[in-house]
Amino acid sequence: MRRPSVFHRDQGGLEIKMTPMIDVVFLLLVFFVWTASFHAVEYLLPSSLSQQLGNAAVIDSQAPPPEVEFEDVIVRILWQDDHVVWQVNGQDVLSLDEVKQRLQLVAGIKTDAPVILHPDEEVAVGDVIDVYDISRIAGFDKIQFAIAP
Repeated sequence: MRRPSVFHRDQGGLEIKMTPMIDVVFLLLVFFVWTASFHAVEYLLPSSLSQQLGNAAVIDSQAPPPEVEFEDVIVRILWQDDHVVWQVNGQDVLSLDEVKQRLQLVAGIKTDAPVILHPDEEVAVGDVIDVYDISRIAGFDKIQFAIAP
């Protein structure tokens, strides 16, 4: 007769108790819900604080400056007398450098004002690209091209 092996035992199925695992998952879920923040972050909210200390009423409160309303900046590129002529919002401009100065002046105030480039059909593409590049360098984000109907 053979002696029974020490390594060969009749092992029953391995049973995992799920009730403690479900309890741990539930507790983790409750912990994360309670510690989550559902309110808006304060540094994103607009606020104005006074420089005075204490709870005295502020008499001279400064209101924020009003938004400056700009219409579209229209740059006309015209072909007159065999050379290019520029107009910025209907005012004649003598050189491309002056166009650059005027666009930088407007961009210093409001860069999200749309710039509309309106070239004549006779104007070379290179002259239109020069004005486009100047508009981008000045800081304008929105540059559009006008077309003839």
